[in-house]
Amino acid sequence: MAVERITQRAPIARSGRTDAKRLRDNIYSSADDAGSSDEPMPANSDRRADVVAAASFVTDDPAKLTADIISMWTRAQEQFLGIGRTLIAARKMIERLMMQDTAAQAMRPADRRARAETEWKKFLEGLPFTQGIASQLEQVAGAVDGGRLARDELPHNYSVAYQLTTLNDAELEAARRHPDIVGPSATRAKIIAFKQRMREGNEHVVILSRRRTRIQEAIARLQQELAEVERQIADTEA
Repeated sequence: MAVERITQRAPIARSGRTDAKRLRDNIYSSADDAGSSDEPMPANSDRRADVVAAASFVTDDPAKLTADIISMWTRAQEQFLGIGRTLIAARKMIERLMMQDTAAQAMRPADRRARAETEWKKFLEGLPFTQGIASQLEQVAGAVDGGRLARDELPHNYSVAYQLTTLNDAELEAARRHPDIVGPSATRAKIIAFKQRMREGNEHVVILSRRRTRIQEAIARLQQELAEVERQIADTEA
């Protein structure tokens, strides 16, 4: 990814504190350099593209408008995947820079993680979305790049796509049998309702399994008591 080219341009400051603004500016600069690549661009793409998109609506051809909308809809998915990937790269870069810092190396692992998290939050302060949204974008990009979700299984909205990442493997496999749960037509409400049904059903099975175990234990105890009674009867008759 293009972000990898900037790791040598953003050393940690002498004070031991990562310059979040410099990290952010370097990432955006590197993303601009990658404009000719096939990788999705972060959300700071050239505003001239918006002008071109708006100009395309000056037409009397419904088919042209349909094609434009589909194209922009597809680009929306590419955008949130690209942002998620860039966020992952930025987080990794901050961690690498922390490991290269002498002061950070002398810290306990827990303190180093806490400081890295502080630097990460500083980096996010300059972005136009919250830490929660950043986390969702990372989760979606990680699921796609990790092979857990395919591109064609993603809804076109990051918050809906994120809901798919909250399903466990068994739930996700079951969800794939429902095109309104996994795929472009999925909605957040449908995924959440599906997850709730699955987990309520699983909880009911767990309750029944526990009850079965208690009954089996009671049967075993009664069988032991019955065997003892029969032994006493046999001894008496003898």
